[in-house]
Amino acid sequence: MFVGLPASAAETGVVAEGDDWTITEVAGGYEVVKTLDEPLEITADVPTLWADDLDLGFATESLDGLTLSATTADPEVVSTDDVLQGWAGQGNPSESVDVDVDAFAMKSLLAPLAAEVPELAADPSAMGDYAVERLDYDLGDEAVELSGFDRLGEMRAAVFMPEGATGELPVVVFLHGRHSTCANGTRNPLAWPCGEDQDEIPSYLGYNDAAEILASQGYAVVSVSANAVNALDGSLSDDTGALARGQLVIDHLDLLRDANAGTFVSPDDAVVPVSASLTGRLDLDNVGLMGHSRGGEGIMRAAVLNAEQDEPFGINSVLPIAPTSYSRIAVPGVITATLLPYCDGDVEDQMGQKYINDSRHSYDDDVLRSSVLIMGTNHNYFNTIWTPGLYPYNVSDDWGIYDRSQTDATCGSTVSDTRLDAAEQYAVGNAYMAAFFRLTLGGADEFLPMFDGTDAKPADLDFADIRVSATQPASTRFDIDNFDVPGTTYDLRGSGTYVTCEGISSTPVPGVLPYCINGLGFAQAPDWGNAGSVTRTSSNPKTPGVPSTTAMHFTYTSSSNPAELGVTVPGGSVDATAFENLSLRISPDETVATSTEITIQLVDGSGAKASVVASEYGDALTVLPGSGNPLRKVLLQQITIPVGDFTGIDLTDVRQVRFIAPDEDGGVMLSDLALLEPASIGTAEVSTRPVVSVGDVIVDEGAGPSTLQVPIYLSRPAEETSTMYFSAVSFASAKIAGVVQQVTFAPGETCTAVEVPYTGDTEESSSATTNYTANVATTAGGVTIGDSFAWITLREDDGVTDGTPVPEVGVQGDPCLEATGAPGTLTVSPASAAPGDTVTVTGSGFRTGESVSLTMYSDPVDLGSVVSNDGSVSFTAVVPDDAELGEHEFVAAGYGSGSESTSAFTVAIEEEPVDPTDPVDPTDPVDPDSGTDSGSGTDSGSTDTDTDTDTDGATASDGSSVSSLPVTGLDTGIVMGWAALASILIAVGVGALMIRRQRAGHDVG
Repeated sequence: MFVGLPASAAETGVVAEGDDWTITEVAGGYEVVKTLDEPLEITADVPTLWADDLDLGFATESLDGLTLSATTADPEVVSTDDVLQGWAGQGNPSESVDVDVDAFAMKSLLAPLAAEVPELAADPSAMGDYAVERLDYDLGDEAVELSGFDRLGEMRAAVFMPEGATGELPVVVFLHGRHSTCANGTRNPLAWPCGEDQDEIPSYLGYNDAAEILASQGYAVVSVSANAVNALDGSLSDDTGALARGQLVIDHLDLLRDANAGTFVSPDDAVVPVSASLTGRLDLDNVGLMGHSRGGEGIMRAAVLNAEQDEPFGINSVLPIAPTSYSRIAVPGVITATLLPYCDGDVEDQMGQKYINDSRHSYDDDVLRSSVLIMGTNHNYFNTIWTPGLYPYNVSDDWGIYDRSQTDATCGSTVSDTRLDAAEQYAVGNAYMAAFFRLTLGGADEFLPMFDGTDAKPADLDFADIRVSATQPASTRFDIDNFDVPGTTYDLRGSGTYVTCEGISSTPVPGVLPYCINGLGFAQAPDWGNAGSVTRTSSNPKTPGVPSTTAMHFTYTSSSNPAELGVTVPGGSVDATAFENLSLRISPDETVATSTEITIQLVDGSGAKASVVASEYGDALTVLPGSGNPLRKVLLQQITIPVGDFTGIDLTDVRQVRFIAPDEDGGVMLSDLALLEPASIGTAEVSTRPVVSVGDVIVDEGAGPSTLQVPIYLSRPAEETSTMYFSAVSFASAKIAGVVQQVTFAPGETCTAVEVPYTGDTEESSSATTNYTANVATTAGGVTIGDSFAWITLREDDGVTDGTPVPEVGVQGDPCLEATGAPGTLTVSPASAAPGDTVTVTGSGFRTGESVSLTMYSDPVDLGSVVSNDGSVSFTAVVPDDAELGEHEFVAAGYGSGSESTSAFTVAIEEEPVDPTDPVDPTDPVDPDSGTDSGSGTDSGSTDTDTDTDTDGATASDGSSVSSLPVTGLDTGIVMGWAALASILIAVGVGALMIRRQRAGHDVG
């Protein structure tokens, strides 16, 4: 409950507080902090905060897991009575989330399938001829830098190899998802590694059966541990950890490449060294990736990261299982199948459907993409370590998030006849993992019917209802109409309408096209909903406004003149006998209560017609089961009709496909109408496209309305027209406006900028800056994503009441030059000076009004900062008295622009010339460390013993670093003197040395 504020609270900016929460005034509004009794369970979902009925959006977790925080500018928050923790998409946590049981709405699931499902003769789960050996490795808890975290994580994997198999084997990498990392004992306040008395939860061992099956069939399977990412991504990540997970996969592939070559050397402190038995046994040109939950998003990120490597791996296929898709990654050229559990209580919106929708027509590639909807399955039971009864700690049936009593007729484990138990679900997962990689890496075409849309399944899985929708490779497809081009004219007759639509009405940024879904929650519309895009007063997800799945909405009313929608084939005519099937994706719209019907008709050049009834070819027109959020979903499903079933017309001259509505009120969603040749997996490729990134921007808050520009840039010029969506993520009370904009690059272009409006004020704040998320997503054409997340930062320029203001950021210049342009100039005069001497450093290329700092390297020495009045700077600096002799570097860095300019500089002591007429005292002692001169007149040489490496490092949990900035070393050498002096020295038998500084044998800085 709300309590009165003590005087001390008012003095610290606290405007409201309760027993376990505080609300503090900060820049741009208010920070809400919720204190927890214990850390939240780590899941794929994202925690949210609610102030009474006000949704504050996604919350950031502290490293110790005991606080959640979110910001808002809504002044109503000061009168909050209570702050509650919720989960993204589940609504107000003060309200019940139990799903209502509606027996009428269950009919579609309880009824048998309309079409007979083919039974597969082959068994993908059968063990092969090889015994399996384990060659695990474990290089320690803090052995690799986690990308974007500035922290270290484990390098650990279970390795399953077929004994006796010769030659290089296909490689399958498994990546588990986000789950609790440590159990029992005392939590490490830095979150990772686990506390000394804690048990680490080995999620990477949860897929052992599938790994054993594949290894017995001749595959090398490597299951990677990602616990450090799980422990840290809620606090340190701007993309829910996708980049860190993707890079971890690449790091393990790098290790395996070296192990295969016999060149990997395990560190001395490795818990389990990498086995030499891996040498020569791994085919890294034939790699498949499986990722579960956030691991699914991780492998999709790895697939696009792979294209940025100097020597890319042959990643031919990816299998995300119940994956997240917060970053909306489109992946070109990789065979893809995504498993979608219908009773998923964690990723309740089946985000993985976006991987198919966002990629299927976005690139000029030639690969199979499939979505596999598995009825009656939850999120966790694909992994034994997450399953009750199979592991002792932190296990659950995640469907209970929505149905605490487990009494829902569709998914409740205690009453549903169609819900799979843990053993059944694990068997389904094993079969589809084994089949997919045997198909895509091993050429086992007998498993293609499990993924090509024909819904075939092994006899051992006869208990499972599995529905597959596939986009065939482009070379085997004749696209009649994808229904994704607004303004296309169709032949409409009778009492019906049509409209090209996309997305869901709860999207926070208004769309350009009409919405496909208007009355359902985002979890009920996997093709169209975005995580976080529910009806709220505010929302702060990652890509909530990016349009999803353009489709055709065909509606009709009961009439004696039924509606007909005619689609003319491209080119006016097609010879359908050259194809095997007519295919489309279709779904009842949200107004249909149980089912609807559509007659599909082909019309030839003479006007003759042949018709079939869609319901005879599958259940796509029966409403998916459930009575409320997150069930009763609208999901496009595939119907495949043999061309030979259309009889009585000239199939060599098909002119039109017609959709004839029933005599009732209703509607359907239409997509992907095509003629298909016999199915295949196509041909995978490694993308050579440039990558697109978005740059960080910081500007002064200002006093009123203004705009800033966010740079979007390519790694090299576009070779073909390329598109992507930019988002500036806002919420109802934010100071920036929410922006969603499609960005297009023409061939040859490398950078553009998007304007983002914002509004400042004249009020002081207790916070020096306010950050907002920007990103790019759903790439198409000639690019894939690179560094796709960035910060838009508003600097408090009216005064900071608590803490220190950040340096001046100046006036934003050309955003593309700031992001990608060449650095400015920097000059040091004189270019060489002794310790204690004064030098002048001048530079240009900075923002007007920004603070520019000057640092001298190798050992970084801060030499102060100045504010640039016109883009140029001038420093008068004193060379530190303890500066090492040798070569150094000055770096001038702009705080607002991020621009850095450098200049080389030498620290040296000027040597006085030796007068050859000066007498030499033969009694002067010789420096014993100077060596001796043989008197031959030649340089005896010098030895560089510097062994420093120029390796950047991340911080370990104990505060140490894996490496440090290199320090300029000192080399000694023998230098010849003047000729006359040499004669004198030889005469007196004394060797004199002059010692000089040399640059160390590595780069400075």
